Amino acid sequence: MSTSPVQQDALLHARVEVAECLGQSPPHLPYRLLWDEHNTALYDRIREQPEYYLNRLEMHLLQAHASEVMAASGARTLIELGSGTGEKALPLLQHMTAPVAYLPVDVSTSALNHLTERLRHASPSTTVRAVAADFTRPWPPVLREPGRRPVLVTFLGSTLGNLLPAERHGLLELLAGSLRPGDGLLLGVPLLHDVEVMVSAYRDAAGLMEAFYLHCLRILNRDLGTDFDLDAYAHHVVWAAPSQRVEIGLCSLADQTVLVPGPPAGRRVVFPRGEVLRATIAVRFTAGQLDDELAARGFEPLRHLPDPTSRYMLLLARLRG
Repeated sequence: MSTSPVQQDALLHARVEVAECLGQSPPHLPYRLLWDEHNTALYDRIREQPEYYLNRLEMHLLQAHASEVMAASGARTLIELGSGTGEKALPLLQHMTAPVAYLPVDVSTSALNHLTERLRHASPSTTVRAVAADFTRPWPPVLREPGRRPVLVTFLGSTLGNLLPAERHGLLELLAGSLRPGDGLLLGVPLLHDVEVMVSAYRDAAGLMEAFYLHCLRILNRDLGTDFDLDAYAHHVVWAAPSQRVEIGLCSLADQTVLVPGPPAGRRVVFPRGEVLRATIAVRFTAGQLDDELAARGFEPLRHLPDPTSRYMLLLARLRG
């Protein structure tokens, strides 16, 4: 089947992006290209594993504090970055004054489709406008002018910890430039605690996390024509104390070369035995660590809502005038 010029252009850009990511030090996987229906469903199962405490604690906090958060923010429109299944929006939507507008933002169109159908039944009075976009890049008009204000932007699921410091600062600056004074920001903040517990969250006994990241290579092979040998990589999880983060990736089990197709001739990337192809990081924060970063970009912290075990926290802030 032939592809259109638009599809060919998207394929070319994706291959260039992959080649650049693999060629960096350390080599890493491009997050936005790693999602399909299989990985979306697999991630839902990962969040239910006993080792993955983050989702349970966050949901408990949202259910316990949704009324307080919405009263303090006064929000009339909810924008959720990295919305996934949308389950975390439900407690907040239930405490908003009608009419309610909800804009889920995600790179996975399949996840957005499932979310929209789910919300149609779970919250029929909510107007859902799904936005397929990379929220770390300049926002489209639909997000800059979403409707009734104030707006509350949520960034949950501990995704904040998946960003490098420069990426995190860049996102906060993008948010400050995209929102208006009085708009709110609700962050899910994974807190620093016992190293063994933090690492085990990414090394589940069922092996689902490993299956997720190996499938990422399968996606690149299928969609972009790379030739990763899935049997030549093993799941790799380590605590990096100086950076205060868990590092998750795939370790090369042998000296090998991976082809990223052209044009014109493609690129071959060499992976020595023992080199780790980084998939993601999971930074852990101290309770007040983000306050200065937010204040420097015009946000005023309003609420710090930690769970009783001090492993997770919701942080509500407002953009100053």
